[in-house]
Amino acid sequence: MRKILLLVLAAVAGCSSNGTDNRVIQMPVTGAVAETVNGTQVPTSLLDAIAETHRLDPAQPKQRDQALALATDFVLLAQAARRENFGADPKYLARVEAARLQGVADATFAQFQQRTPINDSMLKAEYDNQTARAGKVAYDFSQLLFDDEDDALKAEDDIVSGMPFDKVFDAWRAKAKQARRFTRVLPDQLPPELAKALADLRNGESTKVPVKTQFGWHVVHLDIANPYTPPPFDQVKDGIRRSLQIKIGRERLDKLHEQAKIEYPPGATAPANAAAAEKTKD
Repeated sequence: MRKILLLVLAAVAGCSSNGTDNRVIQMPVTGAVAETVNGTQVPTSLLDAIAETHRLDPAQPKQRDQALALATDFVLLAQAARRENFGADPKYLARVEAARLQGVADATFAQFQQRTPINDSMLKAEYDNQTARAGKVAYDFSQLLFDDEDDALKAEDDIVSGMPFDKVFDAWRAKAKQARRFTRVLPDQLPPELAKALADLRNGESTKVPVKTQFGWHVVHLDIANPYTPPPFDQVKDGIRRSLQIKIGRERLDKLHEQAKIEYPPGATAPANAAAAEKTKD
């Protein structure tokens, strides 16, 4: 229901916030009409968009009925908002505008992705890059992750003194930030420092000194380095296409950030990522 309400808020954003358009549905009504609710026409294109948002297939009668029921709910709630003058409440208007901007952002991001053609040669090149990064092994390993270097060093001392890793694991798991066993992990899924440490170990060996990464101090035991064969290109082709589309959208958004002039009120602290970006520009 929360998702429904947010979509309704987005639908009535214009008529509530700017006073220039009093229509419940503000997109042009062209082509076929799916239904009319208290005089408000719902175009089939809008019904299709609602179905897509909720992962419904309008070609399937039952799923089309579900999408149509949602469209009816949206229009009825938007009409009720107008009748009860919810637009006079600033907090309501802020929620409406937040929902509208979210919808605009999502649709724009999708357009960025769709407007860049992705052919098979691009997909194959990305597949080759991914398989090269993945390497030829997948690790089964256990780790104790500590925030405190001293604790990590003491756990390593236990290993060096000859205590089996399983006993070290059990003895220190309560103090560790994370105590976990992993299976079939590829090197490119790990912090580079940890991937290098595992590559230097033989099956059944443990680190002798903690491995420092951005996450803390790792005490690691390699169970086995399994031979890894990547899945065939045709099997992962669609997934690679989706990841490339997301990457393309992200790159367009990053470019917009680079070109934008973003200012904050006096005394306000800029977000950490914004401050870092400004330093890079300087």
